[in-house]
Amino acid sequence: MPSEAQLNLIPTIPVNIYVMLLIFMLPYSYLCYFLVYGAIKYKVKKTDKLKEHPIVTVQLPIYNEKLVFSRLIKSVCELNWPISALEILVLDDSSDDTSELIDSEIKEYRSRGFKIEVVRRKERTGFKAGAMQNALGHSHGECIAIFDADCIPQPDFLLKTIPYLEENPRLGFVQARLGHVNRNFNKISETVAIALDCHYLVEKTGRYSISLATNFDGSAGVIRKRAIYDLGGWNHETLTEDMDLSYKMRINGWESLYLRDVVVESEVPITLSDFKSQQARWASGCVQTARELLRRIWLSKNFSFLQKIESTIHLTNFFVFPAILLSFVSLVVIVVMGYDPQRIFYSVLGVTSSVGSLGVSIMYFSSVKFQKIRLRDKIPYLGLLGAIGVGLSAHYTISIFKSLLNKKNKFVPTPKYNLNNNDRPSTLKVRNSKRSWPYIEFALVIISIIGILSAVINYNYVAITSLFVYFICYSLITYYTINDSVYFKGKYYD
Repeated sequence: MPSEAQLNLIPTIPVNIYVMLLIFMLPYSYLCYFLVYGAIKYKVKKTDKLKEHPIVTVQLPIYNEKLVFSRLIKSVCELNWPISALEILVLDDSSDDTSELIDSEIKEYRSRGFKIEVVRRKERTGFKAGAMQNALGHSHGECIAIFDADCIPQPDFLLKTIPYLEENPRLGFVQARLGHVNRNFNKISETVAIALDCHYLVEKTGRYSISLATNFDGSAGVIRKRAIYDLGGWNHETLTEDMDLSYKMRINGWESLYLRDVVVESEVPITLSDFKSQQARWASGCVQTARELLRRIWLSKNFSFLQKIESTIHLTNFFVFPAILLSFVSLVVIVVMGYDPQRIFYSVLGVTSSVGSLGVSIMYFSSVKFQKIRLRDKIPYLGLLGAIGVGLSAHYTISIFKSLLNKKNKFVPTPKYNLNNNDRPSTLKVRNSKRSWPYIEFALVIISIIGILSAVINYNYVAITSLFVYFICYSLITYYTINDSVYFKGKYYD
């Protein structure tokens, strides 16, 4: 039988865990304020116009994306650049009839004088990174522009990016901002668009503005081929080869540039399942990159101390989600055991943590205001975004631990449908034709209900609000995951 002292010690275990998790999340939340500050003071020096047009190779990685590749090739062939200095490589790894359609498409453009070729491999080794590595030997331009299949670059894209690479020989890459051609398609697409707006308008802008490490996003950018070779090429051992390459460039002394005002339209996920798949890939790849490069970053002379700290926070950012999940479980245990958490909530740490959490909201609000959009029009989507962020904590946690256990994850491209804000096709089937039941999120809903009931029974009213927020978040993920499997004729995900 345990002694009375041992029994009294038991409630302190989840309390201590909860407190440590709050401390762990502080630097991640307070960084948001610095990024907003950086985004406000963002400015890029203008460069001179080109006197000569260097040869530019445009790489277009495509994998079973027959609905969008034609739009992409058309927009690339409309780039305001001399045909004689424009080389277009379609990196086709498709396993369906996309390949036949591509061959027919490029035949027409070649007849019009465009230097456009298809590069295919026998095996899809290394996924997108492997395709781009294989294409290096076919690329004759010193500057390589990369666009994913859903991108729609503006005609002046190269005119706005290449001059910076020509002016600065140590500039490794120029990254543009991704826009969202289908953001108003449904609630999920608008919510995801706001999340990505925050990434491009606040996070990346802020990092660049205050001289922190800026990463390439694998699309809508131009990279110096010599810099890629300097790093040993693309690394396909990670699912985020773009982030891996970016940090290796910084380690080797290459510079980077982010052009917030150069926008390349693209598509965002239109279902929660597709968004979950995309985020799982990013989380896994980010952890893989952190495992490989954090030590090299801290040993590098090309990172200041502040840059090393921020790079560590950036590369380990997805660990916030396991912390959110564990803090939820700890809070439930605390309440069930009859401990009153208001001592934590009203403590200096509790207030400091709350202020830090507010920084995340300010960052998303800022991404809306920077676009001069009425904030009140986006409040419902901002609320849904916050719920999705918390609700996906279990999904992120699973992806992260798979990466920590060195489990190989398959690169699954996010489906593209060639949609814009006004499209309402009669029938649209998404990739996930089978309904999937969100067992984990549903279990978390049940746990949150247990916590709420325990808080009521034990008069822990302060905890009820927090637990109810978790209940809403996990319930929404459960609901949307069950209901977004297929678009049926005449019915749309609304």
